[in-house]
Amino acid sequence: MIRKSIALLLVLLLLWGIGCAAAEDGEFPALNDAGFLDSGEFVFEDEENGVWRYASDTLRIEIYRREQKKPARVWYEAEVFCAEGSTGPRMIANDPEHWKVAANMEYPYKIARKTGTVLALSNDFAQLRLQQKKSRPGIIIRDGKVWSDRTKKQGVKDFPNLDCLAIWPDGDMKVYYSDEMTAEEYLEAGAVDVLAFGPILIRDGELNEKGLSKYGTSHAPRTAVGMVEKGHYWFMMLEGRIKRSKGDGIRFLAEKLLDKGCILGFNLDGGDTACIVFMGHQLCKLQDGKKHLASRRTSDILGVGQSELLPAVSDPW
Repeated sequence: MIRKSIALLLVLLLLWGIGCAAAEDGEFPALNDAGFLDSGEFVFEDEENGVWRYASDTLRIEIYRREQKKPARVWYEAEVFCAEGSTGPRMIANDPEHWKVAANMEYPYKIARKTGTVLALSNDFAQLRLQQKKSRPGIIIRDGKVWSDRTKKQGVKDFPNLDCLAIWPDGDMKVYYSDEMTAEEYLEAGAVDVLAFGPILIRDGELNEKGLSKYGTSHAPRTAVGMVEKGHYWFMMLEGRIKRSKGDGIRFLAEKLLDKGCILGFNLDGGDTACIVFMGHQLCKLQDGKKHLASRRTSDILGVGQSELLPAVSDPW
C-alpha cells in the first residue's frame, strides 16, 4: 500500500500535534472559517485508494480517482479552492523566455517539480501549432505576451476548433468561441493567459450541445477544467486506451463538470498529452503494466499552488 502523509505546520507545537493526528487517517487538520490552514501545509497521498489532499493558508485541494467497470472508465476529479486575494490557476511555463522552442519542452510532472506547482493539468499543446507554423494556430497568450493572434472561424469542422479559455490574475476564468475576441481585446480586458483548443464544454451553466456533438466523439484520454465561481475550480482527467479505462468523448467530462456545479468548462488537449499531476507525481496511467509512462513533453502546464515539498526534478518517478 502506497500511502504517505506529510503535515507541515510552522507555528505552535500544539498545531503540529493536531496536524499529525489528522494525517494518520488522511482527513484535513482543523481548518479556519475560510476553509484553509492558519499556516503551514498539509499533504496526504493514498495511491492505492485513490485519494489525495493538500491544504495551506491559501489553497485546499481534494482529489479522488473514480472507477466504473462497464464500460471501463477511470478518471480523476480534483476540487480546488483558492483563498480570496491569492493566485488562482495559471499557465506555468517550463522556460518562459523560450516558450515555443521544442528543445525546451519537458514532461509535465517535471515542470511541476521545477516550479513547485502543487496541482497541474496538461495544456492546449499550442506550442506545437506554432512550431509547425500553422497559418491559424489560435489566439495564444501567455503571461500577457501574445504568441498568436490568428485563429479559425467559429464553427469550423476541424478539431480542435480553437475555442478559448481566458484566465485573469484574480482567478477569474471565461470561455469564448474561437474568433469571438481578438488577442488585443483579451489584453484590454485584463486576461493574462489565453488557451486555444476546445471546444467550450459549458458556458453560462449550460452544456455546449452543438460542440459536444460535433467534436471529440471518439474514445480517448481527456482533460478538462471547470469553474464553479472565482476561487472554486474542478480539474478533471479521464484515462484512455488502456485495459482499465477505454476513454471516452469530450461529453464524459463535460457532464461531470456540470454535475459539480461548474458555470463554465473547457476541453484541453487529450490523447498522449492528457495528464494530471499532484505534488510532482503523475497520478494517471497511460499504458498497461507496472512500467510508468509520462505524458508527452510540453511547454507549460495549467497549474495552481506553490510548495517547497515537491521532489527534485531528478528524483525517481
